[in-house]
Amino acid sequence: MVVKTKDDVLSYPTVETVQEDSICKLVYAPARNVSDAINQKAQELARKAVAAFDGKGVFGVEMFLLEDDSLILCEIASRIHNSGHYTIEGCPLSQFDTHIRAILDLPIPPKSLELRQPSIMLNIIGGAAPDTHLKAAEHALSIPNASIHLYSKGAAKPGRKMGHITVTAPTMHEAETHIQPLIDVVDEIRSQRSDIKTQPQKSGPSKPAPSVAVIMGSDSDLKTLVPGLKLLKEYFGIEPAVDITSAHRTPEYMAEYSASAAARGIKVIIAAAGGAAHLPGMAAAHTALPVIGVPVKGSSLDGVDSLILGSFDPAIQRKVEAYAEQAKTENLDFKGTKMRELGWEKYFEQM
Repeated sequence: MVVKTKDDVLSYPTVETVQEDSICKLVYAPARNVSDAINQKAQELARKAVAAFDGKGVFGVEMFLLEDDSLILCEIASRIHNSGHYTIEGCPLSQFDTHIRAILDLPIPPKSLELRQPSIMLNIIGGAAPDTHLKAAEHALSIPNASIHLYSKGAAKPGRKMGHITVTAPTMHEAETHIQPLIDVVDEIRSQRSDIKTQPQKSGPSKPAPSVAVIMGSDSDLKTLVPGLKLLKEYFGIEPAVDITSAHRTPEYMAEYSASAAARGIKVIIAAAGGAAHLPGMAAAHTALPVIGVPVKGSSLDGVDSLILGSFDPAIQRKVEAYAEQAKTENLDFKGTKMRELGWEKYFEQM
């Protein structure tokens, strides 16, 4: 959602919409699993697009996010938009407030467009019976932090938007957990329509984004890290992101992983530190996040065996290069991928 005034173009947070039967079913604010960089890129694109038009007020801007993280404009609606109804509860100023303020040239503080809390909006769509929207609203009365908006359209008609419900919570995962029973009710109402032949989209609450990252240069370090991983999960209820990346074997991936950690929601990085503690040191060089090094006992030579003696022999140099490439592939493409797919617990069990 973009607000255009006589002097400025402002934007609400980037949201994610879920479409069903060619109708917006859900709106997640903020968009889930979208980095800060993409969020800012989307808002910038929306503001530039709206700036090209005359007029003042709220504009709804829809776009597609492709797999390569590129964005494509889909539609620009020169009015308040269904995808922005969450702003009534989710933001200090709703899209209705800002629309009127923009038209009347009244002040709109930019911070009033920021999210108070994560919000999920669910559209109430008419079912087979004329009172289905009322049944959905009645069920919403038992949902924590649920705000009900009915549009006073009279009897429900199949496929017609009859209202919406917005749920807010301190975290997106908590909001998803609260609203899921209501989504189940709406899906049941939808299943009773004779014009619907497809199954509803089943997603359920998404997994909370990890706030702690644990990295190691080799899976041999996992044994040392397991007690701490268990403590995080079982005592503190924190499910960390666990990965294998080496300052020596996969320096590019290590740098990218560390540099993008904050944008992924990571608040702290824990890194296995063996020998000269290169991994936590190099990780810290690529992020402003706190990096904690966990000492890992080295081999019998205590790290001296990691030293590489340079050679002017081309044949030996090629062997060293081949060995390094093989170690990189094994670390990044095999062990790292396997740990991410299985999770650190199952991976450790198979070691």
